[in-house]
Amino acid sequence: MFEGALAGLRVVDIGGSVSTQYCAKLFADHGAEVINLEPPNGFATRLLPPVVSNEHSSNASALHGWLNANKRSVVASALNEVDIKRVLTSAALLLDDGNNPGWLATGVNVRSVISWFGTGESYANYTGSDGVCFAMNGMLRTIGRIEGPPLIPTGYQAQIVGGNTAFIGSLGEVIASELGNRTEPVNLETSIMEAMMCFTEVGVVGSYNSGLHAERMGVNRFPPTYPMGVYPCKDGWLGVTALTPSQWHSFCELLDMQEFADLPLFQTAVGRLEAADILEPMIQEKLLLLSAEDVFYRGQQQAVPLARVPTMEELFRVDQFVERGAFTSINFPAGTQLTVPGTPFRLFTTPPIAGGQVAALGAHTGNYQND
Repeated sequence: MFEGALAGLRVVDIGGSVSTQYCAKLFADHGAEVINLEPPNGFATRLLPPVVSNEHSSNASALHGWLNANKRSVVASALNEVDIKRVLTSAALLLDDGNNPGWLATGVNVRSVISWFGTGESYANYTGSDGVCFAMNGMLRTIGRIEGPPLIPTGYQAQIVGGNTAFIGSLGEVIASELGNRTEPVNLETSIMEAMMCFTEVGVVGSYNSGLHAERMGVNRFPPTYPMGVYPCKDGWLGVTALTPSQWHSFCELLDMQEFADLPLFQTAVGRLEAADILEPMIQEKLLLLSAEDVFYRGQQQAVPLARVPTMEELFRVDQFVERGAFTSINFPAGTQLTVPGTPFRLFTTPPIAGGQVAALGAHTGNYQND
């Protein structure tokens, strides 16, 4: 029977946040035994939308299902102290969201805490959210229309990044412990906010150092690069980045706009940005006559950085996603099957597990009770 690269490791999640569960998901995807020690009503993620039909409410969250396929659900209050201690002391890693101080003295070799701002930092007592992290790292100020508020990305991107960051550090400490290179218990901390700083653009740093604040310039305006953004085409959407003079020349050729390719003003991205009100309507008009897929492949041949931006209906049919097996299927307790993203990286000798079963709340409690 196939065993993943991390088979034999036990990971226990008592935090139940999107971040701790994504971190644990990466362990589970590679064969580790992951135990969710849940409260009587389950982790809060069990109630997060969107939901799948024909499932009990505690099992219906599509997000919870994606995060927790191939994990074991145990209701913590159904275990006695001996059971709890046995589970924890046999774990290579304990994952926490920083809200469980009573679990500090557990005898676990590696305890990894993932919180919004870090438990010992100046913002430790602040309420965090994905939107707050986007705002604090400077990403929101220049995104959206000039009039009105900035656009706030939806979803749980900050927490996913936090979980991924914690996985890297936690795995390193687990390996060190397994190899005997670390003999004392270790406590790790990951700040979701600090993890999100990897998306901070250099313009934000420049603004901080200079005291100058850039104004929001509108949709598809990301100074100093132009053109840069996502544009509608005849049959889909295309992501465009044309930075260097050669990329601009090739982009003009793709759109049959050769008359603009050699104009001195347009040889720099800043010059094109200054003339965006002139160029933008023409770029939009040309792209609306063309196939996004055709322009994408022709752009590849001419070394223009373009990206096919699929709609949700197109997503599962994108050729490179199909070829790479980017999506897999998970099964819910009542039998509902859902197509979800697979592991975002892979090992070839010991590849990650594809798909899996989502456990109902408390499905494995009896496996960890003392006989």
